Amino acid sequence: MKYAVRYASRGGNTKAVAEVIADKVGVKALHAYEPITEEVDVLFVGGGVLFNSPTKELKEFLASLDGTKVKEIVAFSTAEFSGATIKKIEAAAKEKGIKVNSESLLLKLSYQGFSLFAPAGGDLKENQVKEVKSFVDKIVGE
Repeated sequence: MKYAVRYASRGGNTKAVAEVIADKVGVKALHAYEPITEEVDVLFVGGGVLFNSPTKELKEFLASLDGTKVKEIVAFSTAEFSGATIKKIEAAAKEKGIKVNSESLLLKLSYQGFSLFAPAGGDLKENQVKEVKSFVDKIVGE
């Protein structure tokens, strides 16, 4: 199986989750600015939420997806209370004719590492890393 991981992260939390996922599947986590240029079996896509909506970068990435290059999408988010980002990722995938995995990860990090002035997140707690790894194991069948 060929995997890819893309994320949009304002404060660092989603990037940290993406890096745990990427490490588990043996690839590098790339920012959503990086397009999918090769065919992949499973694309993990994640983002936080800004005013109950995915960030502009994530929306642009989703709009640029090529349904002929991605077989399946797995959504993840680090929003505290809203599954809005996951829903948007899944809707964009379906619109492009990409299969959506029935599993998704909403890691509720609340305001962990939140700062109004600069990115300050990205320090996942041990139990959070375990939760992400367990999620990936469920997806890849380990």
